[in-house]
Amino acid sequence: MIFGKKSSIGNVFYDVQCVEQEKKKSNSILRQLSQLSRRSIESLSSTLSSPRTPSPRATFSDYPNPCELILLSALQAHIISGDDMRNCSTEIQALTLCEKQKLINFFKPEGDASGIIENNAFKAFNCSNLSSDLLKEDGSELLEQLWLKLNSLVIPSLQSMCFPLIEIDTSFDVQTLILTAFRDRVLAKLLQDADREFPQLKSILLTILVETEDIPTSLRTKIDICLGKSPSTSKPRYQKKIRSKTDSCLSSKRKSVSWMDDMQDNSRKSSTFCA
Repeated sequence: MIFGKKSSIGNVFYDVQCVEQEKKKSNSILRQLSQLSRRSIESLSSTLSSPRTPSPRATFSDYPNPCELILLSALQAHIISGDDMRNCSTEIQALTLCEKQKLINFFKPEGDASGIIENNAFKAFNCSNLSSDLLKEDGSELLEQLWLKLNSLVIPSLQSMCFPLIEIDTSFDVQTLILTAFRDRVLAKLLQDADREFPQLKSILLTILVETEDIPTSLRTKIDICLGKSPSTSKPRYQKKIRSKTDSCLSSKRKSVSWMDDMQDNSRKSSTFCA
């Protein structure tokens, strides 16, 4: 009996300790979320294949807002609930002008959003470097699945949350920025050595041609090849000269002038002979 009482008292004491520990954890939850977001960005930047110098104004490292985790999840093609998107847009609306500008820079080509889009491709193809060899066998299907997530999850979610940023930058278009990042960081690398047609990628390539601007000439050439367009043939070095109507008119005019000259010469000769 005594042993049983001690055991029950010990269990109660253990439960009290657990409750106190849970309270301490709940008090520091915001701090943990902020640290988690910073660690996720740092680990993501270290895994990118192409080294680059991140801009301090285009990262989340000095942007301690809870909505950053939701934006990161959206960029990674996770499903975001309607309540979370609504709360995130409300928090973005309440940001200062400086904080909103930092968020805009985050989505620009030099920001970390482009790196996250590229990292999604690394995960989809299970690789650390993107090349044209990945399009062999079932690579085209993997690219189609990645494209489907980009258009059905990533872009719609970001549009629903980031629309308050248009107030300070009317040219801000998160759809164009994400598609441009996909074009430069994913598609350009997958097509760099492409030399044949990919009919299954037609919708992707046409969308990139229509929705993005300033497409590099080399990438446009590769897109034309993948669409089955034959390269423009150069003109033959030597061509047979075709006589134009202008030339015929000029030549006939010269002939008429020459004929008149002959008549004048004959008239002169006849007048001289008669004299």
